[in-house]
Amino acid sequence: MWWVRMTDFPRLQYAIAISIVLLVLALAGRLPDRLRAALAGLLLAALAFNAVKLAPYLPDATGDTAACAPERRFSVMVANVKLENHHAAELLEIVREHDPDLLLALETTEWWDRHLAELSGEMPYSAARITGSFFGMHLLSRLPLSGTEVMVPVGQDTPAILSTVTLPAGDEVRFLGIHPRPPHPGQSSVGRDAVLMWSGLEASTAGPPLVLAGDLNAVPWERTVERLGRIGGLVDPRRIFGFLPTYDAHSWWMAWPLDQVLHTTGVTVTGLEVLRGFGSDHYPVEVMLCHQPTDVSSPELRPGDLDRARAIIAATTRVTPPAQ
Repeated sequence: MWWVRMTDFPRLQYAIAISIVLLVLALAGRLPDRLRAALAGLLLAALAFNAVKLAPYLPDATGDTAACAPERRFSVMVANVKLENHHAAELLEIVREHDPDLLLALETTEWWDRHLAELSGEMPYSAARITGSFFGMHLLSRLPLSGTEVMVPVGQDTPAILSTVTLPAGDEVRFLGIHPRPPHPGQSSVGRDAVLMWSGLEASTAGPPLVLAGDLNAVPWERTVERLGRIGGLVDPRRIFGFLPTYDAHSWWMAWPLDQVLHTTGVTVTGLEVLRGFGSDHYPVEVMLCHQPTDVSSPELRPGDLDRARAIIAATTRVTPPAQ
């Protein structure tokens, strides 16, 4: 259900709020000792639960930041532009400043299509699907793309782009861009979860290393995302570089890492940076990668993961996505 998924988002906010309540409880002088102890025990248990969820996303100075030969380097930028945002010049300035090899732009429209075309000289390879809703998608690349498919997976009306990227050294990397629907009132989370499970199964197939990027509308510590990682053998660079929220760029307290770049173990991440805002409610994020095996282990598949994934995908045939 949507509300169950939404409760997973604000783990950091829960931890901060619980810490404040614990401080207030410690200063409250009129409570009976037994009641104070019981309340403190419950609050500490809740704080510990959220701390365990967040602990893997503390920065790790010993992380996977190995050197990389220039011809094996590539970078991916993800930018949810926000449908009604018209600050294209600011985004183009960021793209030209950081010079990514691939740009995945989400919530794009015909208006954004015209403005992103200004990058065609630097990024001549592209694929797009304009939906007229919040799920338009553009992939622009300075590196050659081949076998590109723009598809609508698992019966949802949210597109995905799958392509093979050829690096200067001749190595190939598969790229999968997704943007599933968010969980919110009146909208089942089954469709979003099905897209994530489908992506994990796609990543698990034999072939070149794969990079999965997009606004997942899910946080890394959510069970569905953890299952995605186990099924696809995907490594999350935030377990090295930290929490790094990308949403909401207009709010000081809603801070969630929704925009993600995950990868299989044939690829190493050498850097991750959340970039400045450009009028969207999401900050763009850039990940620097290298085509060489990582020293970071991927999560191991658990019994029942594949059955659960297939059941979630099958359930989408009983859920009709709302029109937007």
